[in-house]
Amino acid sequence: MKKTFGIIAIIGTVAYLGNIINIGLTYAVAWQRLDPLVFMQGFEATFLLLLPTVVVTLLPGLISIIASISLSKQNHAAKKSWKMALYATLVSIVITSVYHLPANLAFIDQSYDSAEAASKLQLWVILHWVRIALAVMASVFAIQGFQKSVAPTSS
Repeated sequence: MKKTFGIIAIIGTVAYLGNIINIGLTYAVAWQRLDPLVFMQGFEATFLLLLPTVVVTLLPGLISIIASISLSKQNHAAKKSWKMALYATLVSIVITSVYHLPANLAFIDQSYDSAEAASKLQLWVILHWVRIALAVMASVFAIQGFQKSVAPTSS
């Protein structure tokens, strides 16, 4: 069970990382090249396509990290790495909940004028790269947690 959750945690965190790198290097670049009002007019269709991919890549990793923490009760080194992976993931989720989701909904509603939309999108992109850095951290710590979880222990 420990190996299974560890493998799912690694696959999930790395899949999420790949997904958000793709968003940062493709969609965000394209959005910034558009007129801000044109960007907001087309954002809903793109957002509704991207949202499921974020959820499908993020949730299995998150759940498996939590399970791996629980399964590493006696292995403090592994538990520490799993916790670091969890903290990085949770901070990413907080940034998403506090900034990205409200901004996305405002983009969909076209709540901003052109200048404000450009400014909000710029901060959106900056914070997105913070989420990418956090996903890199989560992936590295998940790999370390897995290695420490399956390493033979000395008696």
